[in-house]
Amino acid sequence: MRMGALGNKIKQKRRELKLSLFKVCEKVINEETKKPISVSYLNDIEQGYRLKPAGSIVVQIADALGLNRDELLGLADKADPELEKGLKNPKLAELFRMIKDDPEKIKKLLDEDKK
Repeated sequence: MRMGALGNKIKQKRRELKLSLFKVCEKVINEETKKPISVSYLNDIEQGYRLKPAGSIVVQIADALGLNRDELLGLADKADPELEKGLKNPKLAELFRMIKDDPEKIKKLLDEDKK
């Protein structure tokens, strides 16, 4: 199960750093409540019970533990919240689709720009 990989990665790093669940939770703020996430919430993520933690939570956990944000977001099957904000701009959304649909065209443009 993919989420098991997310929880395992978090738990392994937290233990390596000798941090309690509580210490990590103090550093992870729920954007809706403006309060730290609960110990049970983080434990659920680590155990694989919480299947879809918010991208902002995943990013904060990564930062709190010194993990790579993109790697952790990939394990959580989430997009970077900053990129999601950017997609609200129609021009940026079009650019992302272009990159997804024709990465070679983008590579050519970048190569031409280097000349």
